[in-house]
Amino acid sequence: MTRLKCAGCRKTSCNGCSLYEHINTGKNQASLFPADFVPDQGKGLGMAFDMGTTTIAGSLWDLKKCTRLETHTCVNPGRYAGSDVISRLTRISESAQEKKKMQRILVEKLDEMARSASAEYEGEIARVTVAGNTVMCEMLLGESLEGLLRAPFHKDYEGTRRLRGKELGFSYLKDAMIIVLPAIEGYVGADALAVHTYVKHSDGRTHVLAVDIGTNGEILLFGRNETYACSAAAGPALEGAAVVQGMGAADGAICEVSLGGRFPREDIFCKVIGGGAPKGICGSGLVDAFALLKRLKVIDPTGYLYTVAEARKAGAREQFCRRIMESEKGNSFLLTDKDNPVFLTSEDIRQLQLAKGAIRAGIEILLSREQIKGEELAHIYVAGSFGSFIRKESAVEIGLLPDVTPDKITHVGNCAGTGASMALLSEKVLQEMEQDANKIRHVELAMEERFQACFLDSLRV
Repeated sequence: MTRLKCAGCRKTSCNGCSLYEHINTGKNQASLFPADFVPDQGKGLGMAFDMGTTTIAGSLWDLKKCTRLETHTCVNPGRYAGSDVISRLTRISESAQEKKKMQRILVEKLDEMARSASAEYEGEIARVTVAGNTVMCEMLLGESLEGLLRAPFHKDYEGTRRLRGKELGFSYLKDAMIIVLPAIEGYVGADALAVHTYVKHSDGRTHVLAVDIGTNGEILLFGRNETYACSAAAGPALEGAAVVQGMGAADGAICEVSLGGRFPREDIFCKVIGGGAPKGICGSGLVDAFALLKRLKVIDPTGYLYTVAEARKAGAREQFCRRIMESEKGNSFLLTDKDNPVFLTSEDIRQLQLAKGAIRAGIEILLSREQIKGEELAHIYVAGSFGSFIRKESAVEIGLLPDVTPDKITHVGNCAGTGASMALLSEKVLQEMEQDANKIRHVELAMEERFQACFLDSLRV
């Protein structure tokens, strides 16, 4: 019987003190793996990790029965060095001591998660797979990271790395075989390759787009003859950080924002995780709010949040104009009632624009390689813990995703974690990933002449 535990308080259930219950790790999907996936029959226990910039997710597997026993998540301890990979990279590159510290705390965290997940099961963890962006994988391995410090960026480790846990400093996992999955190139890491593996097995068509939305966003385009990949530095805004009242998807977070009621008495309604009073807003709520402000005519095409007078002139209705608060530091918009106020500020909107602009520009650069338009895509798969919760219509409305109909967009949850689990359970899939890592065409956005213009154009609302 599966036991669900909160990675924060260790209770069987809690009120949201950890991210566990609010991150889609695939646990509740009807079918975790693609239909054509055939696992090996191994022995003992195995663990698959998706080591994200913000969150680490780990799944414990029975290798013989090929059944998942536990799923645990935690905040990445590397956040002490910055909320994004560039900040962390800059910090540890300046000090050998910081580099050793980062490697140590990552090892300790994975060790701790594995110990906790397997505590109530017989047998030892014999095999571990790790997916993550290139920076996180290289930090875990203790690589030089030199290739990621300046353009043109390149990875510092080749292929799959197989090491005994004790070689990396693991204690609980000292005898386990630690398999760090291969990176594609540059900042497009093993997590993107894991997403590629899942989508490749799930959908054999061409002109399929896969977008793993997170602090470091990865984009894959399955073209006619080639598969293209790039990395877009979206920053943490879409995950609720870098926003004044932003927070993770925990109790008290606004996760949906919509317009309800009948004209002319329509009003704004906010759905709050846990059903209590709002404390802040998470990424999916931010995307909804951004789309709604556009519809209400309280922001202009550049993302500028109007003053009350400007909103009235633009045609915004009075009940929404009254929600605008003006100050010397910039305007803000009240999403809730005044008893439990949650605002969206001008700077919040700017952070959202930068995040969605980076991702959309990356998408457009890849589409240009195939000379197709976004609306011509066969399908879009949206991966990542945040991506699992955004409303399709809102993502399209703000320009985060190309203008396709909702039936062409599928949320696939923590697809990187699923790909890592496939590699854990199948040596054939692992070998396939090694081959694909060398076949995928990496597109370095920093070297693309059109990227800056495309990025600026993508900032528009």
